[in-house]
Amino acid sequence: MGILSWLGIRQGDEYPNLDALLKELKRALPDHESVVLRYIAIVVILLSKVAWADGNFSDGEEEELRELLAHIDKLSPSAVDAVCTKLRVQAPEVNEDELALCYRELKALCDGRERMEVMRLLTQLAAADGEPTETEHAALKSIADELGIPADDLASVEQEVANEQRENEQREARED
Repeated sequence: MGILSWLGIRQGDEYPNLDALLKELKRALPDHESVVLRYIAIVVILLSKVAWADGNFSDGEEEELRELLAHIDKLSPSAVDAVCTKLRVQAPEVNEDELALCYRELKALCDGRERMEVMRLLTQLAAADGEPTETEHAALKSIADELGIPADDLASVEQEVANEQRENEQREARED
């Protein structure tokens, strides 16, 4: 029985892409609870949506994604490689129903503060290869709208990430 069937949301193969991702996560993280796996899957889907928003999954975005995934306890380097390789080859084929499920699940799993932290991760990824493009910003705005995050809060996170990025660049320039 798939995790989505277990939740009683849909029966069968109506979420094939999410089901496949959850299956891979179960294989990579067999000791993690299903709720943690669902959370990780949702964040990976949203990260990939932002990374591919401009039609390109850049080296900077891949590096940032690798750093983010490396923070997941017990996720092996080979599992991180597999996720990044998959994303490098093609954008995930997640349909609108699957995205809607991701948004519902994230709102159910996380409070407002936690959803803001997810937006911070997404914004960091968008800024990993320079200032976010218009299409990346549009993807961030769309996700924020779906998660019930006000535009002012998104703008604040984008500004914080931009400031952190400038500070890091200045620090690196002084070290060189």
